[in-house]
Amino acid sequence: MPDFNNMPPPESPEAERAVLGACVLSRDALGTAIEILKVDDFYDTNNKIAWTVMLEMYATEKPVDFVTFSDELKNKNVFEKIGGQPFLAGLISDIRTTANVDYYAEIIKDTALRRRLIEAGNRIIAFAYDHNLTSQLIIEKSEAEIFEAAQSKSTSDFLALRDLIAPSFRKIEEAYKSQGSTVTGFSSGFDDLDRLITGFQPGSLNILAARPSMGKTALALNFAQFGGGNGNNPYVLIYSLEMSAEQLVRRMFAAEAGVDMVRMNNGTLGGDDWNRLTEAAKFLSERNIYINDDSNLTIMDFRTRCRRFKNRFPGLALIIVDYLQLMSTGDRRPDSRQQEVSEISRLLKIVAREVECPVIALSQLSREAEKRTEKKPQLSDLRDSGAIEQDADIVMLLYREDYYTEQNPKPDQESKAELRVAKNRNGSTGICYLTFLREYTRFVGYEAEQNF
Repeated sequence: MPDFNNMPPPESPEAERAVLGACVLSRDALGTAIEILKVDDFYDTNNKIAWTVMLEMYATEKPVDFVTFSDELKNKNVFEKIGGQPFLAGLISDIRTTANVDYYAEIIKDTALRRRLIEAGNRIIAFAYDHNLTSQLIIEKSEAEIFEAAQSKSTSDFLALRDLIAPSFRKIEEAYKSQGSTVTGFSSGFDDLDRLITGFQPGSLNILAARPSMGKTALALNFAQFGGGNGNNPYVLIYSLEMSAEQLVRRMFAAEAGVDMVRMNNGTLGGDDWNRLTEAAKFLSERNIYINDDSNLTIMDFRTRCRRFKNRFPGLALIIVDYLQLMSTGDRRPDSRQQEVSEISRLLKIVAREVECPVIALSQLSREAEKRTEKKPQLSDLRDSGAIEQDADIVMLLYREDYYTEQNPKPDQESKAELRVAKNRNGSTGICYLTFLREYTRFVGYEAEQNF
């Protein structure tokens, strides 16, 4: 086996000089290379400085040629540092055509990716030697390192309209064949809500927001447990940063069996309760619902785990995050909490599109609603960041008036809930009325609660 420690890092000085030379000779070549390369893709320090100056000239619409580039290097006091006139002359001495600039740029991009993978490998080796890390955490951090390195390679090209016609037409045909069904995505399990949003769509970010104790978690679990469509058994992935997996399962038991949560918790179950719980256990054991209750979840952990789960279960139909403000960006701390939440919100949207699956993220609302006479939540109450509203395809605001008016509500007291679709990027907004059955932690349609 070769001694990798003594091997030079991958690089292509010829390709780097060829790209820089082509960009000096042709503005079109410069525009092409800018779409492919970043400053850190260059290995040679002098070439990196030269490319940085070119980018600045291009951004300020200054012409880039042999003379103007030379003057700009002198103005920035780096002309002699990178080699002066011999350096510039060497860039263009061997250039016969600028037509191959994209080919040379891809060579640079490839060698940069290889260097990043080597750096990631070294960090992975360091993880393996760190006795403070568990083996599972080492695997997760290693996956994150590889994924982060590989992401730098991904590019998005232009899509021709002719290539988009066929898949779009197929979706129209599928809607027609569904004979007017109001649901084209993951059914919420609530008819009134599905009529507004037509289900949670693949690739969408859906925010369910409310003040504490309004029932956000219960409603999200109801989506997972009772949604998806009749006869379907979709794969659902739940990230619970606040409650343990065992607590969520208890809630699912109560909602499925119609058994009082208080009696479940204090052990005062009757004979019929046990029969219901037994049937619920059988039903729930057959559902494709998976729970991750890591309270220290970072956005990179979330991204890698979702991709890994999608590879394992291609039928992934819904991801739930409870809740957004408890996620973190990991070791790298942004300048403010608002910036951190903005990054988290943006990544949730990116993951939804990457795995082609709807993401429902629960979100806290600020205390501003408590200060108003009218307590109903508004979009402006979304906590920590306006980016949540901007990134979301759908924003749902959950509100129960009796939360403010009832001082000591009874466990079996029904509660009218208002679920307002305050934002719907691709459809209607409006209000759905639900009934919250406290003792079962279950929501039902407002007119259907007497049938439960």
